[in-house]
Amino acid sequence: MNESTTIFCKSIIPSGSAFGIRMDTGDSVFIPSAVTESSCLREGEIVEAVLVPNKDRTSTTEWFAVRVSRTAEQEPPKPKLAMTIDDRAYNTIKISDGYLTTAEMAELLGTDTTIAHNALLRLYNQGKIAKADVYGSGGQSRPSFCLWAASAKVFVGEEE
Repeated sequence: MNESTTIFCKSIIPSGSAFGIRMDTGDSVFIPSAVTESSCLREGEIVEAVLVPNKDRTSTTEWFAVRVSRTAEQEPPKPKLAMTIDDRAYNTIKISDGYLTTAEMAELLGTDTTIAHNALLRLYNQGKIAKADVYGSGGQSRPSFCLWAASAKVFVGEEE
C-alpha cells in the first residue's frame, strides 16, 4: 500500500540515507541513500514522497520512502560545479600584480608544472592571457622559462 504525502527532511546521515517526518501525522520516515541522492534532497527541505510501510520489525521508523519529488514551485538545489584548473589559473593571473612563471603558478594552484603549463597554454591559445618566452642564451631551441600575464602590457610595465 503506497501513500503519497508531504515530508520534512530532518537529517541526512554520512551514508547518504536520510530521516524525515510526515507533515500530516508526525510519523518518522526512512529515506534510502539512492532516493536521497537521485532527488538531490537536502536537510530542511519539504518535499512530496511516496511511502510504503517499513517492514523492518526492529525499526521504530514507521515509513520507508520509495520516491521523493518536488512540487512545481520547488526547484532542486543546483549542484556546485567544481572550478576547472583553467578557471583557477585564469583567476590567479587576473589578480596577480604582474607576471608569473609556470613554476610559480604551479605552486599557487597546488599542482605540478606540466599541468599548470598546459592550463596556461590553453588560456594563451584562447587569447585570454599573454605569454613571454625567455631564452637564457642564443641558439636555444626551447625557452628557459615562460612568463604569463593578464596582458602583454604587463611585461613592459604599462597599466592594463
